[in-house]
This record gives sequence, C-alpha cells and structure tokens, in this order.
Amino acid sequence: MRRTTLLALLAALAVAGWIALFEREESAEVEGHPVFGVDEAAIQAIEIERPGEPAVRLAREGEGFTVAEAGGPESAADSGEVDLFLQNVVSLRFEREVEGVDRAGLAEFGLAPPGLTIRLFPTDGEPLTSGFGDETPAAGNRYLQLGERVLVTSAFAPDNLDRSAWDLRDKRVFRLEMAAARRLQVTAGGDTAVEVARDEGVWNILRPYRFAADPYEASRFASRLLDAEMAGVAPAPDEGEEDPFGLASPRLTAELDLVAGPREEAVSRTVHFGGESRTPPGVFARLETDPLVFVARKPLFDALREAAETELASLRSLDLFRFAAFRTIALRFTTPDGETAFHRREGEEGREWTMERGGAAPVVVDTVAVEDLLYELNSTEAVDVGEASLPGDGAVWTIAVTEEIEEGGDTSETAPETVRLSVSADGEVRALRADDGRTLVVGTEAWDEITGSLAAARVPSNEP
Repeated sequence: MRRTTLLALLAALAVAGWIALFEREESAEVEGHPVFGVDEAAIQAIEIERPGEPAVRLAREGEGFTVAEAGGPESAADSGEVDLFLQNVVSLRFEREVEGVDRAGLAEFGLAPPGLTIRLFPTDGEPLTSGFGDETPAAGNRYLQLGERVLVTSAFAPDNLDRSAWDLRDKRVFRLEMAAARRLQVTAGGDTAVEVARDEGVWNILRPYRFAADPYEASRFASRLLDAEMAGVAPAPDEGEEDPFGLASPRLTAELDLVAGPREEAVSRTVHFGGESRTPPGVFARLETDPLVFVARKPLFDALREAAETELASLRSLDLFRFAAFRTIALRFTTPDGETAFHRREGEEGREWTMERGGAAPVVVDTVAVEDLLYELNSTEAVDVGEASLPGDGAVWTIAVTEEIEEGGDTSETAPETVRLSVSADGEVRALRADDGRTLVVGTEAWDEITGSLAAARVPSNEP
C-alpha cells in the first residue's frame, strides 16, 4: 500500500472515530438522567407550588384527573393538557450533580425557597419533591433540588411545568365527549319560558307553543351551548358574604338533555346563570351537580336570554313543507273544486306521474310539471307567523305529501305530511302544519306560484 494511501486511510479513521465519540458524548448529555424515574401510569397526584400563590393539585380519579387550587373545589382536568404535563414531568432530566451542598448553602443556588416546586406522589414509595432555582453561570442551565441533592438541568425545564389550575382545567362547561342534544329548556324567573326538542332527527319547539323548528338553526343553537367554554373561574368570595355570585336565585337556567359517548348514554345537565362578572367579563354560572362557580361568556348568556324573551323566534321554521322531493311518491290536493291526487310509478320510459281527479281513471301527466309543483311546495317559505288557528271564513285547502323511505333493505311509505290552508276572498293565505300551534302567513306571490304549478301539473301529457 502506498504511503499516501495509508496516511489518508488513517486520517479518515481518526475523523470517523472523533465524530462517533462526539456523537456519543452529545447524545449522553442530551439524554441526561431522569429526575423522578417513574412512569406516567405510576403517578397518582402532582402538586405545583409557587411562592405566594395557592398550591395546585392534580390528582388521578378513575380514568382521568381532577385539578384544584388550595381550598377550592375540584373540577375535571383537560385530558390533553394533563397528558402533555405528565410527559414533561416524566421526561424531566438532569445533566450532573453539584457535590458538597448542605441545606445552609441552598440559598446560593436560589433554592431557599425554590421559585417553582413540583411534588410527585407515586403509587409506591414516598413523595418526590423537586424545586427549581437560579440559572447557573453557564448559560442554558439551571439548578434543581431533588430531596437533599442539588442537580443541574435545562434552564427552560420550568417552562414546561409551571402550570396553573386554569391551565390544566377542562374549560368546557359540560365536559362531555361525543355529545348530542335532544332537548333544551330555558327557565327565566322561575317559569319555563321556552323548550325545544329533537325526536328521530327532527327538531320541534315545544314551548311556549308547539312549532316546527329549523333543523340548522336548532342544531347550531344546541351546539353553541354544548361547545361553550368557561371564560374564567369565580374568585374566592369574601368571608360571610351572602350569595356573592347571584346563584341563590338564578336569572336564567338552561336544562339540557343529551346523549354522550360511543354508547349514546342519556345524560342531563343543568346550568344556572347569576350575576355579572367584571374580571373576566361575563356571567357567573354553575352546573347543578358541580360546586365550581365559573364565568360564562356574555354572548352565550345573551343568546339564551334572547331565546327566552323572543319565544325562540330565530329557531322557528317558516318552511311550508319538510319533505324531500326526490323521495315523494304521492301528492294530494283537496280544494273547493274537489280532490286531485298524483302518484309516482315506473313507466315504460322510466319514472312517470299519474293523476286522478273527480273519480276519473288515472291519466299520465307531465313529469316535469309535477316536479315543478313539488319544488314550489318544498321551497315555499312563509312571511310570518299568524294566529293559533285558521280563519273560519276562507276557502279550505288541504295538501298532503307522502314519501318513500328505505330501512334495513325494506321500502315503506311515511305518514302523509299534511298542511291545511285557508284562502280568504281578498287572497290572504294562512297555513297550519300538522302538530303546529300557530299558523303561517303565506305570501300572495308564493301562493300564486303554487296554484299556477298545480294547474300546469293537472294537464294530461297527451294534451297540448
């Protein structure tokens, strides 16, 4: 082997050895030594203490954790925040130990008292206490006390562990997983003001009178309550102060029935709203089963109060019908002139509609004309809500729509969706949907579109 080749090979080996040694030393320095030496599953509780502030206690309860400040009520902890916090606790490491430090010398390291103390309660063994002190003269490191030992850790380690009760608290008002609302009742002044409920996917207003609810608006309203988060926690009241949060006689109460979790278990939650909070801004509130008084955001309270005061006006559905046109198989009109019935069937050239009128044999009518009529019925929206019943002096109409549905491979017909109408001599139209407690005011233009489409649909397809 040539001398130059041998020297190049030795140089390459030396460089490779130096890199490997450097990487091993750097890896060991980064990895460090565990401070507590416990697994997450072995942690039963952790206390966080800062000088001059209430201690925070995080404790395992069932499959989750609760959090509380010293002397305050416990509440559920946020699972995501807790998981991250526990990971930071078990991954806390130190680089080296400072030898020969006695208790009298702790002040030199900023450990008498520490700026932040973490006390860990494992399943087995005595509690483990660590406190963070000053930064070391070498940048990037900080002193850490563990029992009688003084260690050196990362200067940024406390940033991952300095958590308040608010940081760790589950801030959702209802704290339920996979929740869906079924009923909402709002009480003001001790009387039930409004109530809305969902049955088999259909929303209806039940109080102050029964009325069809807009599915989108009702779902959005319920979701707004379900997704509500606390703006803060009420401060400790002055000793001896009576009803400091105005919850002895709540201004407003919202009661919610829902299903939650993968098994859709039935649960009920009631939240009471009291006086105004200035810091943070909002309204004091409390769940009926929870001693924690929190601050609800003002827009949520205002939305519930407006719903009670306006009788859920923003949730009312003004649609004349709810049916799906593509599933409609029958349409029946009863008018002062008699009865007209349309039926869908499969003809030689595909789907077609027939009409029966005045006892005559069925005739085929124009499919497009019937579907235009269905569109007009399905898209008609009232302009207002009227009286509790139809006027007694108008011409009476009845419109009934039947749909076809499939369940488990079987096809069946729904009960007809029926709307009764009264048409006055001067053209005013009032409609009353089945089960509604108030009529609908139908605009003249919309009614003309319906009657015009009906006249077109009545023409047999073989006539010009």
